[in-house]
Amino acid sequence: MKATLMKKSAAAALGFSFMFGFMHTGTVMAAYDDMDAVSLAKKMVGKDFDSGEERPSQGFDASGLLHYIYETLDYSVPRSLEAQYRMDKPRISRISDLQVGDAVFFGSGSKPSSSGIYIGNNQVVLASKSADEVVRKSLTGYYKENFLGARRILKSEDRLKIRLVLDARKYLGTPYKFGADYGQTRTFDCSSFMKTIYSENGIRLPRKSIDQAKQGKYVSKSKLEVGDLVFFTTPSSGNKIGHVGIYVGNGQMIHTFGAGGVKYSSIHSDWWKERYVTARRVI
Repeated sequence: MKATLMKKSAAAALGFSFMFGFMHTGTVMAAYDDMDAVSLAKKMVGKDFDSGEERPSQGFDASGLLHYIYETLDYSVPRSLEAQYRMDKPRISRISDLQVGDAVFFGSGSKPSSSGIYIGNNQVVLASKSADEVVRKSLTGYYKENFLGARRILKSEDRLKIRLVLDARKYLGTPYKFGADYGQTRTFDCSSFMKTIYSENGIRLPRKSIDQAKQGKYVSKSKLEVGDLVFFTTPSSGNKIGHVGIYVGNGQMIHTFGAGGVKYSSIHSDWWKERYVTARRVI
């Protein structure tokens, strides 16, 4: 009991620090509701398992985790595990047909005993009673043998957002090279990187960031969503747009610039906050 209380206290302190940011650095963290379902599920890994709960500060049971994630993203989902399993949503009967963001159910016969969210690469995030926390598991062994099916809750647009983030992530650490040739993935500059990951998902963008900033529709900084393009000036571009990244929620973008190549950065950090120009929605 004491260990559990200490764990919950530490989690609460971390949650408070996350939500309000580190004010001595001037960083303000965005709310969870601008993240995609897979990123949000991964963010919950390590949170406590607690029967009857559905909040990061208190923990989750199996259906509570699903309810929290989908409701956070404005999807109406029942609270009970049985009702979630019976939802009037497209049913997926084979693991090979799963798509990122699907709600996955496990059990025996036709009665679910646990559930999770499919995050790709044959993996699921779920609140595990035996592990006493939210965990990431492969769909092998027990989970393969006791797979009951899945429900496709997310709209195609939201599944696209997940794929964009996952595709951007797979290039983390790829070196930066100004003027990198489009069509190869050994190096990127900011706009060739954006053109590459959007092209991989069927969206055509111009080659240069200043031209990419003319695509889609304008979106204010306070209304950013996963998949939006965010634009900045750089020391060499003067007052003109010279940099672009993809917004991935929680105040973060994935982009490439200088040392370290493709990386996460906060759009609220002093450097990028001062150079922010605009954002465009192309999805």
